[in-house]
Amino acid sequence: MDKVFSIISIVLASSVMQSHANLIALEQEEMTQAIGQGAAELNWTLSLNHEYANNLDLQDISKMENGLVTEAYYNYQCVNETACRFALAANNHTDQDGNKKWLVFKQFQGTLQIDKFVVEGETIKNQFNLPQTAMRISFEDAHPLKIRNLGFASVSVETGNETVKDGAEGFNNYKVYDTFTVKDKNDTDVVVNVPGFDHGQEQGFMGVNIHGNLHIDGALKIFSFNCSGAAGSRC
Repeated sequence: MDKVFSIISIVLASSVMQSHANLIALEQEEMTQAIGQGAAELNWTLSLNHEYANNLDLQDISKMENGLVTEAYYNYQCVNETACRFALAANNHTDQDGNKKWLVFKQFQGTLQIDKFVVEGETIKNQFNLPQTAMRISFEDAHPLKIRNLGFASVSVETGNETVKDGAEGFNNYKVYDTFTVKDKNDTDVVVNVPGFDHGQEQGFMGVNIHGNLHIDGALKIFSFNCSGAAGSRC
């Protein structure tokens, strides 16, 4: 996983303020009367185990011409399969030999991108009907959250060190579908190749993949519920 977090193009709106030497201390009541404006327009990208995540020269998740994607950079690209996993192990869950059990999501990948959202401050009325500052995060329908090939190829419960590729923990187990044994009419074991759909794929079950746009139009306000607005209160 060469690049876990890729944050592109963060543009902050800034204001220039003039200052002078005669600074005056403000009382709590005077500070509550101070009013200001300002906001930050941001864009954000998170890419895991994709071509865009591995190639730092790429500036966007895809190449566009006339509003259409002509080349996608969110294809699965992983040098080491066992490194592109998400694994969980619950406390005290072991097999009969004392090996820890792992729930392993294999070929874990995804790219999330939002072209624009706005972060600003806002005054709200709290539960005491007093003014209180909140952080407002605004989203626009014209700038959806782009979800590209988000998911995993398979999930399995792993333990011990069976057919280990790297290391000895269960989350590093590497097993693929290759052949299986069946009985013929003479009750003789016959080795048969796994059908092409699964042949060579990592063993597991239930793969998930999400690809699309999530449109959000609205605002999220974040504030402390316990803030009373009184002097000395933590807000």
